Amino acid sequence: MVVLETAGRAGHWNPHLHILMTSGGVTPQQQWREVDYFPFTVLHKKWQYHLFTMLKQQVGTRALKDKIDALWRKYAQGLVAYLEEGKVPAGGEGLAYYLAKYVVSPPISLRRILSYDGQKVRYWYNDHKTKQRQEEEVSALTFIGRMVQHILPKGFHRIRYYGLHATCKAKKVKGVLTALMVALGRLIRGMYRIAARTYRDRVLASTGRDPLRCTRCGGEMILWQVWHPRYGVVYDELREIKRGRYGPRRGIPPDAGANGDGEKPMRQLALTGVL
Repeated sequence: MVVLETAGRAGHWNPHLHILMTSGGVTPQQQWREVDYFPFTVLHKKWQYHLFTMLKQQVGTRALKDKIDALWRKYAQGLVAYLEEGKVPAGGEGLAYYLAKYVVSPPISLRRILSYDGQKVRYWYNDHKTKQRQEEEVSALTFIGRMVQHILPKGFHRIRYYGLHATCKAKKVKGVLTALMVALGRLIRGMYRIAARTYRDRVLASTGRDPLRCTRCGGEMILWQVWHPRYGVVYDELREIKRGRYGPRRGIPPDAGANGDGEKPMRQLALTGVL
């Protein structure tokens, strides 16, 4: 899986690729072969060769060919491809989590904007070289320009899937991997599952506290409403019931109006606790 990231930490144009790959592959004999070592120098040169060859074939202008020839001489050891030398590095889950946040977020989050006076914008970022927080102030138009330059052209996919991750091969790959895991009697090393978690699961995992367990009596509560000090009510169970989340109008009195509002109270709902 290849993810294109165009922004650096300061919001400048800095296109680069993040690559997530399996720690092995399936042989023509339908056997799993694990890879636990990467030849570091070979990877740099291979990446350089395939990239330059593709650009020459797809673009092919004289100016580009001259530029590529100059880059061959400038980067004699190959292009930069960050990877720990030797054993396959751990941390695939951490990178997957980072990329999941990146693809749905702007280059600079709102919390990093320190001030805006109508003319200038001041924001901060963590510098790669100094490892320290840096602050920068630019004109509003410059800031807007730094943000909009990262909007991809219409139809351009930021995420691409290849090999075992290719969506067109999902059913076939799933069958092969399932059969392999049965044959091996274990999960393939480095494989992990991503599952949707509820509000209760997320809070419990991050704080160690069960939000639906009463701190006084220890009884289990039902999530009815979530209120945020800035945004107000962000979740309302009654609203979800009216929208039909649990089936065709279940829990709504028969004589209620079109919006679920009736004179009679909803006697069907009994709460053991309220959050």
